[in-house]
Amino acid sequence: MTEDLKISIETLYRTFSVYPFRNEMEVCQCCFSEADKEKLYSKHLKDLETDDLSGFAFKAMTTWGGVDDFKHFLPRIFELLAADDFTGDAFVVLEKLEYGKWKEWPEIEKDAIIGFLWVWWEDMVRSKPYFDKEAFTGIYKLTDDIDRLLDIWTIDLNDHSFSNFVDFVYSYFSDLKGKRAEFKDLDNAEIDKIINWTKANSGYFETGFFYFLDKDNELAEKASIAQFIFEHSGVRGN
Repeated sequence: MTEDLKISIETLYRTFSVYPFRNEMEVCQCCFSEADKEKLYSKHLKDLETDDLSGFAFKAMTTWGGVDDFKHFLPRIFELLAADDFTGDAFVVLEKLEYGKWKEWPEIEKDAIIGFLWVWWEDMVRSKPYFDKEAFTGIYKLTDDIDRLLDIWTIDLNDHSFSNFVDFVYSYFSDLKGKRAEFKDLDNAEIDKIINWTKANSGYFETGFFYFLDKDNELAEKASIAQFIFEHSGVRGN
């Protein structure tokens, strides 16, 4: 986790510390047991783990608690997401912001969330060896800024941004160029920007293949396949 990401998480804790924990949170008795509820009461906020928070995170504001309750736990939920310790779908958690009408929240809260999203995305493309499509589309829906998502994602053979790029093309480029089932939230203009960005970076396929051939043969082979997918997609490279 980068220093910038740590700072953004601390900003979340500081910003949302005005929302206290409520013992009397409304909860669907049919959906959650006393043991489920006790997990939230058992530790301090920063000590809660995925198992303690997952039930609440996915049901917050629908069958468990209200907006202010979600705001109380938001920093720890996002911290676990950033640490890649949160079991489940990042997209579902990010959608909770939309459900809670976060764009109507105070500016200081929106700024803290947006600041976190950008540094989290940069950390992901540099530290994860695979493309997180759920986080990518989730952040896009919240920020409506495909340009910044792509600008942040500069390719470097010395971190995971290259393997992230390879996995994106290997796993999703055919869908992007075809039925777009995985990218239904993006319109044609955003899709074109992603395709053009991929084209602009397509030279990394060959460069990365030779760079990793003796270092990581599996990644080199995947890069070769990704290059084949790209070159047969109808998009001409540089």
